[in-house]
Amino acid sequence: MPSPMHRDGLNREHQHGAPADGIDGRALTMNWQVHRYDRSGKPTMVGDQVIQEERIELVLNGSPLLAMLALPRDVEVLALGFLVSEGLWRDRNQLPSVRYEAATGQVHCDGAFEPEALEGIHRRWTFGTGCGGGGTARSLSHLEECRPIVSRLTVRPSQLASLSREFNRRTVLYRTTGGVHACAIADPDRLLLVAEDVGRHNAFDKVAGMALAGGMDLSEKIALSTGRLSAEIVAKAIAHGVPLLCSFSAPTAMGVKWSGRFGLTLVGFLRGNRMNVYTRYDRVSAGE
Repeated sequence: MPSPMHRDGLNREHQHGAPADGIDGRALTMNWQVHRYDRSGKPTMVGDQVIQEERIELVLNGSPLLAMLALPRDVEVLALGFLVSEGLWRDRNQLPSVRYEAATGQVHCDGAFEPEALEGIHRRWTFGTGCGGGGTARSLSHLEECRPIVSRLTVRPSQLASLSREFNRRTVLYRTTGGVHACAIADPDRLLLVAEDVGRHNAFDKVAGMALAGGMDLSEKIALSTGRLSAEIVAKAIAHGVPLLCSFSAPTAMGVKWSGRFGLTLVGFLRGNRMNVYTRYDRVSAGE
């Protein structure tokens, strides 16, 4: 069975409507004085909440693999989600050992990782489109080990609109600072998990890691994102078997093509009751 190490604390910080501190009580934001200009053209000195990211180093079996900039919260589930997203770990019933050392900024992962995927990280790492530290070592040819998505999930447009409104309410750091991205996992009628991070790649890996740690099957779930649906985000959704991926923002051409190839329903520009469905239209039922 999946490791129980995160189950008791999954997503606690999102239940109370206010940003929580990171690990060891460190603040996730700092207050900075800014000159704020309004329509009068005159500045007013006010305090602004600014996100505080940290350098997190991923260490596999004692060897450093890579570093990323991330919020110092949910670091262990970030590592779990990343390992599965990149094909480094495939056994979802027996997860690797993951331990974060806040003092060193290192997250230590121990287990039998996939050697070809490890080699691919070093040879084929491609930085993501516009997010510091995020990216992927996957290409379309190396997604072949992923199965086409098979799911009975269907959803009404009105349900997606309702989820988007709940998502906006629950993403506290996103609303209060504008300095993070957020991702969520949902049933058609409610959000189940929410994660936020400075990068959309990290936010997806965090929420996917929460699902892994909780033993959640994603084959009938919906993923929501605040960010652009580019190829590397789509690849993560495919790797985790998510059948429907939505965003407030736009997809890219490669993201649409990969979604079509693997049977992922891709929904962009989800804003109120308006949305574009790019692939596998049958999962979003007409009529509402």
